[in-house]
Order: sequence, then structure tokens, then C-alpha cells
Amino acid sequence: CESSTFLIVAVIPSFWRFFTKGKQIRSKASYDIRISKVKGFLSSESRPKNFDSILPFETVKSLSDIFESLRDRLMNYQRCEESFRKTVNDFKGNFSSVNTLGFEFDISSIADYRNFAVKLSDFISNNMIEIMRTRTNEMYADIIQRISREVSDLIQHGADIRKTINDINKDFRDNNFAGVIKEIELRAVESNDRIMQQLLIIKSFDDNHGQDLGELNLFSDIENRDKTNERAAKMLMTLGDLMDAESKRERVTLADTFKLEFKVKQNDQDTNWVEKLTNVGSDGTDILVKAIVNIMLINVFKRKASSRFGDFTLHCMMDEIGKLHPNNVAGILAFANARNIRLINSSPTTYNASAYRYTYSLSKDAKSNTIVKSLLTIR
Repeated sequence: CESSTFLIVAVIPSFWRFFTKGKQIRSKASYDIRISKVKGFLSSESRPKNFDSILPFETVKSLSDIFESLRDRLMNYQRCEESFRKTVNDFKGNFSSVNTLGFEFDISSIADYRNFAVKLSDFISNNMIEIMRTRTNEMYADIIQRISREVSDLIQHGADIRKTINDINKDFRDNNFAGVIKEIELRAVESNDRIMQQLLIIKSFDDNHGQDLGELNLFSDIENRDKTNERAAKMLMTLGDLMDAESKRERVTLADTFKLEFKVKQNDQDTNWVEKLTNVGSDGTDILVKAIVNIMLINVFKRKASSRFGDFTLHCMMDEIGKLHPNNVAGILAFANARNIRLINSSPTTYNASAYRYTYSLSKDAKSNTIVKSLLTIR
């Protein structure tokens, strides 16, 4: 393409001077046609920008041969330019408009395409690929290490969670519920949260290969360095895809680090391990199990506070008492009182008043004021 351009810009001044000097030619019509073609060429976009500064070029070829050669060279030049644009566009397709390598994508003219090619050539000749690769590896290493630290901070309370669950299970075994609930057990299992699982994979990877990430150092394994950095990049890309799939999610919490499961045995029925208490049984049974679990959880923290401040009585409100069987109402009250926890319940249904220490009646007057009347107090 460059040689074609040189021939074009070098020969045309000679043509122009030849025709404008009024040289003798055999056919006036042929002369006019050739002059028209030359003028048309000089007024077209194909006219070289530095045309006026080109010196004459002597040739013995006929004008028809020269024009045929020029036409072929122009067509070849256009094909080269079209192929060049396509090659640049195909190369650009491997990158986004905002890319780490800093390639510009807002190009339209042939000059823009040539500047792009020149910068790319300089990029390769100056070994910028290896430089960018090193920088990227350092960035991956920093991200991996930060994720590992954050996940470590998040899961360091795992031992406290397991201890609390063990205390709850022990609390129920030591002072069981006198009723239909024969056994309640809790356990923490591995989280099924996809983002949390990927974060744990990254943390484990950093624990095992952290020294091989990023730049070479005294502890790096040179042979495995490139493979390690490649794996790190793939893991971060996977994490990015998962985060894109849950773009509305703002953070990962402690609750995402594990999954709590329950096992309840009522009479002769065993639920096995279930994730939700709604899978235990009827509405009344679900409410009863939730109340028992909450009371045991409160008691665990109450014991911790009692070790510092001495034992104390704690009052707690429990809703939906009306869905429980009267026998279970008495059982849950006794279960809480054994732990020095006093329940405050409300129900539209009348139960065995002797199960409660205090019984009140609440009503509304004409002005919607709540009137509280003491009905029974058991000493």
C-alpha cells in the first residue's frame, strides 16, 4: 500500500505538467478524456495531501499503461485499507471500551486507525504486555489477599456460633420440655450461599498459594507462578459473575457463613434435619418449637450475663399463644420459669388461670382507652 501511494503521488505531477504544457497528441477527443480523468482524480478524495510538493517523475510508458497501473494500484490500496480497518476492528473486539491496556476505541478516520496501529506496535515493541501482566498479577494478588482477610474476619466467630448451638442443645437435654416435644437439636452446616462458597474457595486458595501470587519473591515457586496467577484470575472472574447475578445484594453477613438446621422429635415422630421450623408440623407445633428454641437461646445469653452480674429474672413477651394447646401453654410457662424467664402472653381464649401467676383482662372504653383489670394473682 505504501509503494502504491508513492507511485501515485510521484507520477501524477508529471501527467499534469505534460497535459498543461499543450504537448501534441494524436486525438483531441482522447486528450479531453484524459484531461477530464486527471482533473476528476485531482478533485477526488484519493488525491494525495502532499500532491503539490511532489517532484516530476520521468517515464517512457504510455499514458494508457500508466493509468491502468494507477487504477490497479488504487484498487489494491483500497483493498488494503479495507482489510486494515477490518483487522483493527477484529482486534478491538477482544476488549471493552474501558480496558486495562488503555486502548482507544473512538476511531473513525483512516488516520485514527493508523494511530491505533502505531500505538499498538509501540506497545508490543516496548514489552508493555509483560509490564501490564505483572501489574495485573499484583492487582489480583492484592484483591485475593483482601478477600481472604475479610472472610477470615467474618468466619472467625464460627467457634462462638458452634459453642452457642452446643449450649442450646445441652440446655434442652438438662431441662427438657414436659409435653409432646421430646427432643430438639440444632446444628450448623456448610452454607449453600453461592457467593459465600466462592469467597471460601478464594480464602482457601490464598492460604495454600498466597506466596506464589503477584511478583516473584524468595518464597515464590517460579514453575507454578503463572498457573497460580491464572487460577486467581479465573476465581475472581467467577466471583464477579456471581455478584452480577445478585446485583441488588449489598453485603455478605455472618448469617451467610452457615446454615442452621433443626431436628425435632414430637411423641414418636422425628422430622430429621430440616432448615425451617415451618417444616416441623402443624401451626401450633411450629409455634411451640419456635418458642422453646427462643427461650433456650435467651437463656444461653442470660447465663453469660449472669456470670458477670449474678442471676436475674428476665421478662419476655410471646405472641400467638392462642394457637397452642392448653397443655402446651402450661408446659412452655414451666419451661421458661425453670430458667428464671417470665413470659408475658396475650390471648383471646381463656386458659387455665392457675398456670399463670398474674391474670389481667384488657378492654376498651368508649374513648378507646385501654382498661386493665386484675383478675387473679397466685402467690
